[in-house]
Amino acid sequence: MASLGQELKRERELRGISLREIADSTRISLRFLQALEEDRLDVIPGAFFVRAILRAYARGIGIDENQVLNKYQETYTFEEQLQYGESLARTQPRPKHLSRLSVRKGVWITALAVAIGGLALFLVFTYFRPAEKTQPVPVKPAPITDQVEVLKRNPPLEPEPLVEEVASLRLEITFLEETWIHIYADGESVWDGIKNKGDMLDVTAGQEVRLSVGNAAGLDLTINGRKAKPLGASGTVRSDIRITPENYLDFLVQEQEKTG
Repeated sequence: MASLGQELKRERELRGISLREIADSTRISLRFLQALEEDRLDVIPGAFFVRAILRAYARGIGIDENQVLNKYQETYTFEEQLQYGESLARTQPRPKHLSRLSVRKGVWITALAVAIGGLALFLVFTYFRPAEKTQPVPVKPAPITDQVEVLKRNPPLEPEPLVEEVASLRLEITFLEETWIHIYADGESVWDGIKNKGDMLDVTAGQEVRLSVGNAAGLDLTINGRKAKPLGASGTVRSDIRITPENYLDFLVQEQEKTG
């Protein structure tokens, strides 16, 4: 039975389409397309990238992308179950000899009996021996002194440095080239697909935004009205870029970079 990669390669060759043509039309690295046809999915960074490349590949050669994704999901789930079964077999505890368990149980019972006996003897000697008579010791009254409370002036507190805090995030994305992008806002997928040159996206979130892009230089990013640094070079794949109200300043263009 042919694998998923072999079936895709056969469909592509039947239509007379080269891998270079697919790479040029989808902006996906030729190395990832070759790995897809050779069933080397470990080369592609992450399952969501595999699905995105499968979808773009299917569109590029004109076949049903849903059938391709369903076949990948069936194969991926079957392999995960095999790996889980092998891992469970390796970690299954081996039965121990019954005589060894009996010896250990006898040692613990003996040690527990000795400890209980020692505690009983301690209680008998502590609580049942006659108490010694002692003479009361006269207590002298403490001298009365005037207590003067001295108020010390605390040094003035130094002002704490101001930290820029924001309650939410707003990302404005303008696409400079055809680019595949997947966006999560507060854990929910808000866009997964290919954007063309000139398209725009506006994303808001309260806690975090996660980005994965197939062409890092194919977009211009603004965070909360301030220009962000480029995410990478042209054709570079970036996955799981996490932006939060606490770290978004790290993605912005600094003042010295603007003036320089």
